[in-house]
Amino acid sequence: MKKYVLIFTMMVFSVSMLGASYALVPPVQAADHNMAQVQLILKKLRSSMANMKDFDELEEAGMDKTDVDRLRKAMKGKIKQMTSDAVDLIRVL
Repeated sequence: MKKYVLIFTMMVFSVSMLGASYALVPPVQAADHNMAQVQLILKKLRSSMANMKDFDELEEAGMDKTDVDRLRKAMKGKIKQMTSDAVDLIRVL
């Protein structure tokens, strides 16, 4: 029984030490991760904004105006959400 208590205590101690050492590393890694996310979101934003022009072409090709307007509205919502996400990540940096 003492053997199991000792093993359990050692495991808890090891995990707590690992957590303490990990706490020193994440800010740099988190900043790198956040920066990568910001770059990805900005890339997707540029792509989404460029795709807004495609909706005019869809309408000219004969797609129903209400359907095109729905697509525009959905894309605008997506762009607004991505912009908000990018701003939040930039504030964290």
